[in-house]
Amino acid sequence: MPTSTLAAARIDDWLERLSTPVPEPGGGEAAGVVIATGAALVAMAAGYALPGEQRDAALEVAARARREALIGAEHDGRMSAALVAAFRRPLDDAGRDGAVREATVRAAQSGAALVAIAAGLEGTLAWLEHAGEPRLAPDVAVAARMLACGIRSTAVNIRCNVTSAIEAGADAETAHRLQAALDEAHAAAARLDACAERVTKTL
Repeated sequence: MPTSTLAAARIDDWLERLSTPVPEPGGGEAAGVVIATGAALVAMAAGYALPGEQRDAALEVAARARREALIGAEHDGRMSAALVAAFRRPLDDAGRDGAVREATVRAAQSGAALVAIAAGLEGTLAWLEHAGEPRLAPDVAVAARMLACGIRSTAVNIRCNVTSAIEAGADAETAHRLQAALDEAHAAAARLDACAERVTKTL
């Protein structure tokens, strides 16, 4: 099973690295950590639900999302470093546009993968909204907000990468695919925010 060094890092050590002026980690990795934290809260809330197959399935989905989000966050950090390296190539370098195009497309795809991980918890949150332990409703709402926040933060990077990819000569099909990923990110965040709003209104 794939793992990440991020999963074994102390929080403060990672925050110290994040605070330094280096390409990796960056905002994309930070967004992935937010998504992983939201997934962990989903698991916590599910753990208080009545025992049964649905709870077991919810715990499995949330645990997998947490692991995948950390792996995806670390990957996004590497994509950020590659992106900076591409943009630092001399403007008169004949291969610069190609390098920027490849790096921005890959970075956008990395962000889209993080969005998909967070959005994959929508069904579990919907189940918790109706079948979870009522006293854990605030945690369900916070989890939904955190996942939405992670997605919206990731969407900022996707938008920037889409723009840069187009400027570097990405073909229309690639640009359309990346724009669709950005649109889905906004839609998924809106659905998660709506879930959080519904749950919050019951408190």
